[in-house]
Amino acid sequence: MSEFIEREKTCSGFELCGRMIREGDSLVVFIDEVGRFEIPGNVLTVTLAGLGNGKFSWGRVQLSDSGRGLYLDIGGVSYATPVARVRAVMEGKNRKGPISKIR
Repeated sequence: MSEFIEREKTCSGFELCGRMIREGDSLVVFIDEVGRFEIPGNVLTVTLAGLGNGKFSWGRVQLSDSGRGLYLDIGGVSYATPVARVRAVMEGKNRKGPISKIR
């Protein structure tokens, strides 16, 4: 007879909570029950190149250490999205992309 191994499933550190779209040259982020936040294209380009962070009245945008994620700090809460999805939205390959809250 074989043994059964019981494991607890760990929950993800991310919770889907919003969407991003392209509007002109800007990336617009919609966070459920929080609001709408715009990141100008020139700031986004500098951030994605790893040359600096974008600071706004609502918070800041920065690239992850690995370069694969984009972090948004809005009102003391951290959100994230994959850089590949940001690029796909900005290039017009995808119409929208996910934004997740970091738990």
